[in-house]
Amino acid sequence: MVNKNTFIYVLIPIFEDFACLPILLNKIKNSLSSIADYRVLVIDDGSYNGLHDKLLLNKDSSLEILTLSKNVGHQRSIAIGLCYLDRNKDFDYILVMDGDGEDNPQDAINLIRTAEASTEDKVIFARRDTRSEPFSFKIGYLLYRLFFRILTGDKIKFGNFSLVPRSLVDRLTGIPDIWNHYAASILSSKIPYEEISSKRSGRIHGRPKMNLTNLILHGMSAFSVFLQIILFRLFLLVSIVNACGLTLLFIESLGVLNINKFANITSIIFLMTNLMFISFISLLFVLSNRSLAPCIPKTFWHHFIK
Repeated sequence: MVNKNTFIYVLIPIFEDFACLPILLNKIKNSLSSIADYRVLVIDDGSYNGLHDKLLLNKDSSLEILTLSKNVGHQRSIAIGLCYLDRNKDFDYILVMDGDGEDNPQDAINLIRTAEASTEDKVIFARRDTRSEPFSFKIGYLLYRLFFRILTGDKIKFGNFSLVPRSLVDRLTGIPDIWNHYAASILSSKIPYEEISSKRSGRIHGRPKMNLTNLILHGMSAFSVFLQIILFRLFLLVSIVNACGLTLLFIESLGVLNINKFANITSIIFLMTNLMFISFISLLFVLSNRSLAPCIPKTFWHHFIK
């Protein structure tokens, strides 16, 4: 049972998706208005189109649009929105959801009920049990989850769609990694969380921006949050491969076995493994530098407000 006095801020990061908003806002109204008071905060991530739609939306008294001075990306928009609400608004929960309609507002009811029934303050995530994307994207997402499990030792079955209680927002905005990846930062920081099942809806308008390339970059951002763990696991893997390669080369040099062809293949694998390792780690370092200690979101988020 949801307390009728519960007040929720719905946080929606948007980049060029303003045509989706009227329909999404109507769905949110139909889902939430009967169970809780709410207001919507849209983070305009430096959009350059859709200005007419924005002006029409601004007439909605339940809607506030926070415009960023430049495009900073989906994850940073969420971080800035959390910081803005934490410093300026009163609320019981923040509902984080995407603006394309794929996060079903009807599932928000279950998120709220789960949070209200819990005896512990925790982030409630909507776990995506079904998806509506093309087959190639689903394969890519499956590989992302598989590699995430192998490289980090953690499972990630959810995205941004979540409900954050007031008591955890300040702690969340003090985590540098949230600048890189919202969901992964909660996993790595050991903030209490719970998953509930949800069905992924279809996009309301236009084409999805999350293609396979963006999914790879998004996945790399998640990996960068677990940089130390991944470095250690990759170090072990490369050490084992190198040890096997050196052992085979040593055996060949002794003339004990005739393994010329196999040794050549091993040498190539040895070289490629090291090159891949260097490239992968270099990219992770670039991504992880976005979440260094001086870059704690709650200390400088306001610099991005237009």
